Amino acid sequence: MRERVIEGVLYREEVVPGAWTFEGWRASGHHELSTRPATTWVEVCAVDATMGGLPAGSFVLDSEERALAAERDAQEAAERKLIYQRGNARRARTRCRRYIKASAFNEMLTLTYRLNQGCIVLCKSHFESWVRRMKRALGGEFSYCAAYERQERGAWHVHVVCHKLPRHVEVKGVRIDAWKLGTQVWRSVVGDDGGLCFVGGRTRHGSPARRRLSCGQMASYVSKYITKHYDDVPDGFKSYSHSKGLIEGERYRFTLTGLGVEGYPGTSFSEAIALGFEVPEGSCIVSWRINDPDRELRRCWFVTEPIGGRSHGQEQA
Repeated sequence: MRERVIEGVLYREEVVPGAWTFEGWRASGHHELSTRPATTWVEVCAVDATMGGLPAGSFVLDSEERALAAERDAQEAAERKLIYQRGNARRARTRCRRYIKASAFNEMLTLTYRLNQGCIVLCKSHFESWVRRMKRALGGEFSYCAAYERQERGAWHVHVVCHKLPRHVEVKGVRIDAWKLGTQVWRSVVGDDGGLCFVGGRTRHGSPARRRLSCGQMASYVSKYITKHYDDVPDGFKSYSHSKGLIEGERYRFTLTGLGVEGYPGTSFSEAIALGFEVPEGSCIVSWRINDPDRELRRCWFVTEPIGGRSHGQEQA
């Protein structure tokens, strides 16, 4: 369990028996809900901040021990930085996924390079130029959310989720099929690097996607690349992009207490699932999973979306 020092006092996080905390999110008929054991912070002892957080009254370190402590501190600092980066990536993945679902996006585009363009900074610059030109071509309206993926050969490409493009669009007085617009604009941006804008998404082998993805499935597919490639993203560089004005939806939280039968820890988890999770009317299950490291620390995630809602390749029912 976690520990923290507050004003010279060490606190330790402990599980509250028979209590489960639920954290949820909803928007546009989409729901996400997770549960974990409820916890509380318990005072352990006083600590001496000048001694690296050792309990008050501990022995004084000699020079060799101080050197080892400094080395350990440096290693722990590096580990904390890595944990911080992973946490940022997970939070960005969650925001990206929720932006997509709250906006009810129903079209997926994939921007690729013909040449092996391996610089993510240049890729993002190209993508931002592509967005500006797409917006002009579509009459000033183009809402989207996008994530970057590195291919096996090293080249970057961009997964874009947006509202379904119109059937036709006029560019410089010429009427063209809208599915051709993305490629035309992308090639005007990247120049000699060439490339394509695939409409409808691609498989990991580059072939057209055969099955239609719902809005929730697209959101999961695109957002997963944020955590997959977080260590390839330079410091201070955002791992995904989105248009302005997108809403994130409503978050909520509640706790159920007094669950289970004393001496049988698994029963409190079963009761929590039965009481806290449900499929809303008119919805279907997108995904669910249970993380079960042990009976005390298990967690559960549950995701639903509207039946017959806007999905890739389909009109609103």
